[in-house]
Amino acid sequence: MAEPDQGSSNGTPAPTPAPRPRHPFYELPAELVLSIVDYLPPESFINFAFANYPLLNSHGLAPALSRPRINYITNQTQLPALFPLLRLPAEITLQVMSHLNPSDIMRFVVANYQDLARQGIAPPLEEATIRGLEKALKGRLEAG
Repeated sequence: MAEPDQGSSNGTPAPTPAPRPRHPFYELPAELVLSIVDYLPPESFINFAFANYPLLNSHGLAPALSRPRINYITNQTQLPALFPLLRLPAEITLQVMSHLNPSDIMRFVVANYQDLARQGIAPPLEEATIRGLEKALKGRLEAG
């Protein structure tokens, strides 16, 4: 039977790290967050949305992600284009997206991430962003 971790070698418990302080932006009401992100052009909102997915998801501005959808976004699984619209130049796609509200932009990006990433519209995801998406999925699955 394994002994519980005692922390340091002298038997004192390891100090628990202090929780990271939440940015005040996370305390804003959903209506105010929506008003702020509504001013962002689509490409800026997409970057913001992936970097702040848990915040936007908690306010209903980003779709709930499933394990297959996260795999699609992060593993670069090649899937055929879903819409002929994505054969348009990036500038026209961005112009069309500028007429969508932020939650619809995010849904469109999540559904078509690879095509938009190939066009340079959706950002390449860094490890920290992928971990944030995974953590949000894990939290949603544990809560539900």
